[in-house]
Amino acid sequence: MNKKSIVKNTFIFLSCSIILLSFSYHPKDNDLVATKASMPSATKDAKGIVYIVFAKGNRLEYVSSSDNGINFSKPVLVDTIKDLFGVAGRGPHIINTSHTLSILAPDKNGNIHGYTKNENDGWIKNGLVNDVPDVCKEGFVAVAAKGDSLYAVWLDVRNNNRNKIVGALSADGGKTWTKNKIVYQSPDGVVCECCRPSVAFGNNGITVMFRNNWNGNRNLYLIQSHDGGQSFGEAKKLGEGNWKLNACPMDGGGIVINENGSVETVWRRVDTIYSCVPGHQEEMIGKGKNCTVENIGNKNVYAWIEEGNIVCLLPTEEKVNAGEGSFPVLQQINNNSFMCIWQNENNVYKKIISF
Repeated sequence: MNKKSIVKNTFIFLSCSIILLSFSYHPKDNDLVATKASMPSATKDAKGIVYIVFAKGNRLEYVSSSDNGINFSKPVLVDTIKDLFGVAGRGPHIINTSHTLSILAPDKNGNIHGYTKNENDGWIKNGLVNDVPDVCKEGFVAVAAKGDSLYAVWLDVRNNNRNKIVGALSADGGKTWTKNKIVYQSPDGVVCECCRPSVAFGNNGITVMFRNNWNGNRNLYLIQSHDGGQSFGEAKKLGEGNWKLNACPMDGGGIVINENGSVETVWRRVDTIYSCVPGHQEEMIGKGKNCTVENIGNKNVYAWIEEGNIVCLLPTEEKVNAGEGSFPVLQQINNNSFMCIWQNENNVYKKIISF
């Protein structure tokens, strides 16, 4: 082989190596948040402290950071829950209200356990969010906050053993919950059985997004309440296309309300990720699954799984590879940075990204 061929082949090898390295990022030790942990959820309180909750077997634990996610505390036990869900999109959720932190944690029997914590107190167990026992069998729960109020939604099999969307309001930061309300039941009898619903709570009311199962299609729908969850309007389909599928894709998407009060969504159809404003045509933003969105400084950041890696799409249209793993969660740090949190091989990782 002559010298020119050696130089040419070396260049090709190095170029391919750079491409592979940029796509297959491996988390560093300082990206590790917790070991033997799964299904993280994050929030930030009024003082700027970041909290990440997760399942560790039957142990419900959390960590906190007072330096914008650079360093985290050692895990702290909230409670031990028999058959705590912590797999495949099913796990605990933590959220901040004006005066409390609140955790909702589903178990495999179909119950949602509620916990609250005031600033200087320990965690208080407040009983179950579901007012009929053993109905949240799939363990898919979502919760959103506005001031001291929370609205939670979940897949529920009450009355007929078929999954429907059920919700409840808390006006005191998660200490007590209203009588549960059936938000939506598919005309075909059951909504998509293994896709987590999403919820947003803003000045324009409560917006719930879910994957329906209607006429053989597994499309995303929105339904809204303008009276604190007492009643909901008509469910409206998102996007113009359809996904004809006789199976559950196990992919629920994400929803945010921007500073102007407008609802914006992200979801998957087949192998494509779309962003969509209700009433408008969907826009392709990538290929993958298990997508989510966070509104930061009135700009959207997206994340999803692409070929086994967590990728984040920034408002600058730059795509960042956070690391190998699944089930990404996004948490705003300030108006130009955020934390991406995910799980990989029973460990929880994080990466701070600026734009």
